[in-house]
Amino acid sequence: MGETEQRSLEEAVLSYAHWWREAGFHTAIDTQPHGWRQGLPTPFWQRDVASVPVAAAAPAQIAEAAPARPKPAGMPADLPAFLDWLAQDENQPEASWDGASILPPANLSGKLLLLVEMPIMGAADSDSLIDPAQRRFLAAMLASIGIGSDDAAIAPLAMRRPPGGLLDEDMLGKLARRMRHYLSLARPQATIILGDRTSRALIGAQWQPGAESMQSLDLASGSMRTLALAAPDLLMNRPAAKMRSWQTLRLLRGVLNG
Repeated sequence: MGETEQRSLEEAVLSYAHWWREAGFHTAIDTQPHGWRQGLPTPFWQRDVASVPVAAAAPAQIAEAAPARPKPAGMPADLPAFLDWLAQDENQPEASWDGASILPPANLSGKLLLLVEMPIMGAADSDSLIDPAQRRFLAAMLASIGIGSDDAAIAPLAMRRPPGGLLDEDMLGKLARRMRHYLSLARPQATIILGDRTSRALIGAQWQPGAESMQSLDLASGSMRTLALAAPDLLMNRPAAKMRSWQTLRLLRGVLNG
């Protein structure tokens, strides 16, 4: 007989809860009160919606309620206001997602901005945005063409990791429009887009998969030179992809100013 995996009850519960969290169901709550000694409540999926009572707010509660924040007519036209809008606007796509909100850099004193699709699981700030091994790999890759850590920053397309870790095409398009607006305000000298999905969303129909040349990123303030490379995990594990990226990376030497 084969060996059976032995797991404690606590480990099983944590594994089960983790699965539901990744699936995006961990925020489901029941807003209706229930007497704990009156038996189990009817599951929400078996209830008649019309029969569920709706609690009316007291006049005092209505008077004390904070006024609704007005929706902005458009994205702010200067960088500090734009970053404040990202941090505080409740209508951002990531507003209901879990995790720390990782904004793009407020001060791009460096020459280069690297763009990834989303933070890794458990990321708390820009320093933990990507896996440490991937960060070391990217730092070594840039150092090979003379770009130090002070000259490059990393920003995510999505400020938080979505439930299930997947962005659909419609959401990618919305986040890409927002990122292009940020780039038109921050104006780094060049960008490196990591990952095919991120490159396709940002560059659009002009994106050339696997191109060994600089590509153009169209912004409101004009075009920006960019490199579209494979995702870091693919670069680290496929020598052929790493060699092609190295050949393309050398083109940055003629774009970045000293």
